[in-house]
Amino acid sequence: MTQQAQITPLTVRRKFADPTLWHQTGQEVRLGCTTCPELRWCGGLSIQAPVFNCMDFCCGKPETCTRYICPSQRRYSTLVNEVGGFDLHPYRHRVTPVLALPDYVPCILDAGDLGGPLSLPAVAVSLYSVIDHRTGVAKYSSRQEMLKRFKIHPDARVILTATAKDRRVENFWHVLQPKKTAESLRKLRPSLITTPNFSMHADTVRHDNLVSMARIAFCFEGFAAAGLPVALHVNSRTPNDFARWTEYLIASPEINAIAYEMGTIGRSAPRRAWHAQQLVALTRNVRRHLTLVIRAGWSHLAELSSAFERVIMLDTTAHMKAKKRQSATRIGRRLTWKPAHTAAGETIDELLLHNVRVCRRATRELLSAQRASDLTIAAHKQHEVTTSTAVN
Repeated sequence: MTQQAQITPLTVRRKFADPTLWHQTGQEVRLGCTTCPELRWCGGLSIQAPVFNCMDFCCGKPETCTRYICPSQRRYSTLVNEVGGFDLHPYRHRVTPVLALPDYVPCILDAGDLGGPLSLPAVAVSLYSVIDHRTGVAKYSSRQEMLKRFKIHPDARVILTATAKDRRVENFWHVLQPKKTAESLRKLRPSLITTPNFSMHADTVRHDNLVSMARIAFCFEGFAAAGLPVALHVNSRTPNDFARWTEYLIASPEINAIAYEMGTIGRSAPRRAWHAQQLVALTRNVRRHLTLVIRAGWSHLAELSSAFERVIMLDTTAHMKAKKRQSATRIGRRLTWKPAHTAAGETIDELLLHNVRVCRRATRELLSAQRASDLTIAAHKQHEVTTSTAVN
């Protein structure tokens, strides 16, 4: 690692939100990237941080490092070969269509303090909460058993969301048995499952990012081949990453849904806006109807809904706030929270349902406002065409 890189914050462990590590439009590709054999997959780093190439992010302790996948490690070739290399091989087989789902789906984090069964048309639960972390197969032998465990109504549709903290996501990869895992999940009859969001850290070598992308595609193929309705999580760090997912989707015409998670991007509004813009560009370049399953990113719902055929918001806020005994309320268009005390031993079902109703209404107002705007624009364009034709 260069002396210059050592005195910058980019090498600090768990430093996720250093703006100098983010792709910068107009920034030149780092000089050391130009001769890298992985350049055709990576695209090179265009960042402000004072680095020669991504290997400056190596911790320098390959014998003990287990956090990232780095060429300096002995296990590097084994980990790359696990996913068949860095190429994203197109999936041209049939993909089960996504079942009808509402545009707002609350996430049930756990069954604590719930009485149930919850009278909700659709809910999302964590994939990792239904998977045995030792065997890699579902904990529950039937859909009914899973619904009972999470206090979910028997008629509810269930989304298995695979967004979680790095440790749980990485553990899933190590216990994954593609055929057995997928077949055990099929017994639970989910309406949709998202692929794991293997991390795309900005403070690591790009090889780690490339393996994460390949792992996502690998999991998608396993889920889709088993007949599960699956959304591809297009996790990306640079425009080149989004471009690679765009090429993959174009070459895989059966894929009808993608997923994204904006909650871990950081508190930077400009960075979240950049990711939203990249998603809009992706769906327009793919040029076919896609469903977007998104977590967080409320402020970009309107923009995203104008580009995608459907947007499904997965929301953890309603349940998290209910667990903290907080009730949702609206002040104008702003969503706020106030204390909602419960008696000892009282369940939070009613509080949760109230929060869901308020959050659902806020989500639908954002989506409907954009749809109304799109219809107005379309009407103006049609009027202009009609007027022009009449004049001619």
